[in-house]
Amino acid sequence: MNSMQRHRLLLLLALLTVAACGPPPAPRTPRARDFRTLSETRGLELIDEALADAGVQATADFSVDIGGGRVIQVDRRLNAGNFGIEWISPQDREDFGDALPGPAPGGQLRIAPGAGDQANVQILLLEHDTYRYDPDRQRVEGGAPSIREAESRVHRDIRDFVEYVRGQGGL
Repeated sequence: MNSMQRHRLLLLLALLTVAACGPPPAPRTPRARDFRTLSETRGLELIDEALADAGVQATADFSVDIGGGRVIQVDRRLNAGNFGIEWISPQDREDFGDALPGPAPGGQLRIAPGAGDQANVQILLLEHDTYRYDPDRQRVEGGAPSIREAESRVHRDIRDFVEYVRGQGGL
């Protein structure tokens, strides 16, 4: 092996060593299928916690006419009044489809009115898909939404709705 070949071999080894010591690969960018949503059970627990924090009494299940001969069992009724909260699960979305409006653009709260004799009822619709999180810790550290962030959004949305209801004289 002459000196030129030796020089090339050393250069190749040096390049391989530098390449092997490079930065770690960047965390994967999350795809839609990587995200999860809060379960209905967890969503209802969070609703109950937020209502308790706000000092609001709530009862489970009350029937509301939403029009077109459709009636929904609303998950929580505030102070036995005309305001309720419904966690829209995948099954609810399948059962009611377009009878319940979808999520509002920009993360705004969606409030659906009752129909007929219950036209004065207002129901906060919390779409499960709005509260998505990434279960991968590395991606969360890289900025993807965590389960804590999703749960905090539920609390914030309930707090905002309670303030709205108070402003309407409903509490």
